[in-house]
Amino acid sequence: MLGKIIKPVYLIFNEMGIRKLLGVERADILVGIPSYNNASTIAYVVDQVSKGLDKFFPHMKSVIIVSDGNSDDGTREIAKSINLPKNIDLIATIYDGVPGKGSAIKLALEVAKRLGCRAMAMVDSDLRSITPEWMHLIIQPIIEGAGLVTPRYFRYKYDGTITNQVIYPFTLSLFGVNIRQPIGGDFGLSKELITLMINSPLWRTPYTPRFGIDISITHTALAHGLEVKEAFLGSKIHDVKDPTKHLGPMFKQVIGALFTCTDLYFDKWKNINSIHDPSIVRGSIGDQEPEPFEVDYKSALNAFRYGLERHQGTIQRVLPNYLLQSLKESSAGGATITAKDWARITYHFASYFNKVREEVKDEVIEAFKVCWIGRVGNFVRETLGLSNSEAEARIVSDAEAFVQEKPYLVSLWRNEFGL
Repeated sequence: MLGKIIKPVYLIFNEMGIRKLLGVERADILVGIPSYNNASTIAYVVDQVSKGLDKFFPHMKSVIIVSDGNSDDGTREIAKSINLPKNIDLIATIYDGVPGKGSAIKLALEVAKRLGCRAMAMVDSDLRSITPEWMHLIIQPIIEGAGLVTPRYFRYKYDGTITNQVIYPFTLSLFGVNIRQPIGGDFGLSKELITLMINSPLWRTPYTPRFGIDISITHTALAHGLEVKEAFLGSKIHDVKDPTKHLGPMFKQVIGALFTCTDLYFDKWKNINSIHDPSIVRGSIGDQEPEPFEVDYKSALNAFRYGLERHQGTIQRVLPNYLLQSLKESSAGGATITAKDWARITYHFASYFNKVREEVKDEVIEAFKVCWIGRVGNFVRETLGLSNSEAEARIVSDAEAFVQEKPYLVSLWRNEFGL
């Protein structure tokens, strides 16, 4: 099924990258920073990364690569202008391939492999909360033997709605590892995981080369039994967007990758029935209240009602009648979609996505996005008066419904695909 998606993505080093790499024969650590028009934040991110590498890994050779999507705001030039310690090299170059975060990370993976790095970290280029200690928290567990380090943040209750309503509970139900931020983006990767990702068939999809990269990394690590740890990084402060208005392309790419991974790794997750918490790596970073921001839940619920009518045909084909009725009642202002129904709705879309032709997949994701917008709108409306910790408890409780409904997901896969 996966091989029919698109031709494989092959990335090559452009001339600027090759010339720079000729002066670097090997390295212990590589930090990849995917960027696109991040002139306002790239200097701070590179500065904090370099200070962390110099402080915590002074006897190791480190390379920072700003893997850029051909920015026109001076991002690469700003990155190159930063003075770095003598044990750290910086490559600021344009990646080749499909435009997207995943392609940027693919270049970093290939450089890390070529240089024989013991560990690779990746951090977002729009971070305003990163500190030098992040490097120690993300990289040290990899050097000590972990396969993947994911971030653990304090986030505002309406930040990360794709994660909170879909990615976190779905990943928990599949692999039984309670990773709170499976697409947090600020990751540490081992040599083994670097190789697994470079050779992954997921690059043949339209999703992993873009925003689907993070969930592809996490599910690949879990499917291959690598040890996952979480690094507590405090509050994540970055360029946030109202989830009800600005997450269209990202939603499509992340969900497409999630659903594809679900099918690819069916044999790995089908018999997992236990749940465990990964080890949390902590340093001196204390608890911090995240920055709040406004979310227009009324617009979300209006978009839900409109979208339910527009995509009714697809939704009817995907869902059994009782789940369709649950959506309709919610859109009419009736009862909220229960956590159990939401889990089953998500599972039906994941299954349907993997059985339809390629030209239909985008429409399936668009129809699922309508359902997700309704779910987000309901969640915001119901949690306006709750604190962040109270809203978090609600998210965790809802995730338990996904775990409880896992036999339903397995039965869908067996019935649809004869597995």
